[in-house]
Amino acid sequence: MKNIYRNYNEEDLLVAYLHMTDHTGTINNEMREVINQKFNYNEFVSKAEQRKALIKEKGRVAFEVYHSVQKGETINSVLNNISSEVMDKEDLKIFILEKFDQFSRVRDNDRIDKKTIYRSLLGIVFASINGLLFLYTILSFTSEFSFFLLIPVYILNYLVIRWITKKTKDNIIVFLAVLISVIISTVLPFILLV
Repeated sequence: MKNIYRNYNEEDLLVAYLHMTDHTGTINNEMREVINQKFNYNEFVSKAEQRKALIKEKGRVAFEVYHSVQKGETINSVLNNISSEVMDKEDLKIFILEKFDQFSRVRDNDRIDKKTIYRSLLGIVFASINGLLFLYTILSFTSEFSFFLLIPVYILNYLVIRWITKKTKDNIIVFLAVLISVIISTVLPFILLV
């Protein structure tokens, strides 16, 4: 039987080693054989444990950044309050900045305020007209309706509403606005053609 681990580079072996030890608690003989042939086994295990500690530490830091963003703390406050014994200062700072930006964008996108509601209502009007014109044009040429036409209507309406609200469909108000505009766009051509 061929040993599949022979073709693995160091990175692939590290990933496979961590996956196997996380799920079974040990590694199989084929992996042990390849590690011993390619590397010093103890150094390899030490490197894998360092990687595992780094992954855990990044998870902890990301969790703390997430909760700080949810509380509304500033980036300076977050940078001053979070420290790490596993990550060096520069890597920690870059990681915190990336996660702070990521979590802040998600929080801002999910926020429901008057501006989002008003823009979504405006978006429903424009998107419905846009979808109505698209479906009316298609139905007037083909005289047949297909549910597959709802896919481009959804996409067109979503793009119009996203452009107006500056928020994605992850925001519940934007999602509902798109849904309502698709329903209006779908029903109105039948009313106008009758």
